[in-house]
Amino acid sequence: MTIEWLREIGFGILWLFAQPMLYLAILFTFWTGYIRIKKERSMFRHRVFPIGSEWTSTWLLGISYGLLLSVLLVMSGSMLTMEWLWLLTLVVAIVFLTNQVWLLSPVYTVGIVAITMWILNTFNVQMSGRLNEFVEVDLVLVSYILVALFAAEILLLLTSKRHLSFPELHKSQRGKSVGSHLVKRLLFVPAFVPVPSGALELSMFNWWPAFGLNEQFGLMLFPFVIGFSQRFRGHFSDIGARKVAKALSGLLVVLLIGSFGIYLFPQFTIYLVLIALVGRIVIQYGMYFIDREKQPIFTPKEDGIVIVGIMPNSPADEMGLVVGEKIEKIHDQPISNEQEFYEAMSEHRTFCKMAVQDLSGEVRFVQRALYEGEYHELGLIFVKETPKFTLRQEEIS
Repeated sequence: MTIEWLREIGFGILWLFAQPMLYLAILFTFWTGYIRIKKERSMFRHRVFPIGSEWTSTWLLGISYGLLLSVLLVMSGSMLTMEWLWLLTLVVAIVFLTNQVWLLSPVYTVGIVAITMWILNTFNVQMSGRLNEFVEVDLVLVSYILVALFAAEILLLLTSKRHLSFPELHKSQRGKSVGSHLVKRLLFVPAFVPVPSGALELSMFNWWPAFGLNEQFGLMLFPFVIGFSQRFRGHFSDIGARKVAKALSGLLVVLLIGSFGIYLFPQFTIYLVLIALVGRIVIQYGMYFIDREKQPIFTPKEDGIVIVGIMPNSPADEMGLVVGEKIEKIHDQPISNEQEFYEAMSEHRTFCKMAVQDLSGEVRFVQRALYEGEYHELGLIFVKETPKFTLRQEEIS
């Protein structure tokens, strides 16, 4: 029995490398990263974050959640067909082409698949060959997968960090330059999906299989891809992400309550999916308008210069500076704009001392020795009317 499980798990892991979703996710990483870096160079004349930063600090969460999801799928006797996974892959591939990461929410991707299944079943649409097998998957099971992956999206938001969001510059309605932060994160959830082909059995539970096509199954490691993207200018990015997560948690509670109901009344499953879709859209755009009503955080100040962004592993990062803090003085000289900042820095090329107002309003002092040319490469991003500066001379040449 143990040998059979080890063999099926081994074959399931090998199946991962046969999944188009894996290679599509890799290609999308380079494409969306290239587009982002191109925008960063246009705004700041240098790259801020490297390609692949959208996945930073998400791998442990994704793998851990994938293991949990695998156990739940097997224990509940849930089975998916290859054709169903192909349809989900097609939907995600179309979203990749749009480069709209926010559409990678499982509410949209799995929701579209569920609605497609419901339409085909309701109107008794006949399909030829193996295509007909994807509608044989239990629609209630699909809605449960949607809810489970939706919970992973909420965890992704709760683990968002301010220094991992992407700084941007915009023109306000009054024509002034303002800064914002784009929270754009991707989560890879590799889960062992039971499929109706294999030699495994799990008949020790009375309820098993609850959502199965038969009592024998095999395992396939399938990479679910989840994404979130939202821009904040009236909130710090981590605070804004947590507010969205709080609202989504309320929607999750509604969906969990509905999940008990559709197990008893499966004909209402489509309504649960629609509630998830409508609720997700309302929260997405509701937070957008709430954020726009607030005063922008990153605007030019008369008594200092606000830090909009910090390049990873830069001198500014090593000095412990934080996005949103305000630099008031350089070497005891008051500053109010970027030009004054670099003029003060150029007078002391081997040492940097700053008076910084932190997020609680307290003033602290940070200092660091500088090496040749480093005062031009501190890794700081500021709000300016016309962004023409560079932090890394070698990236321009």
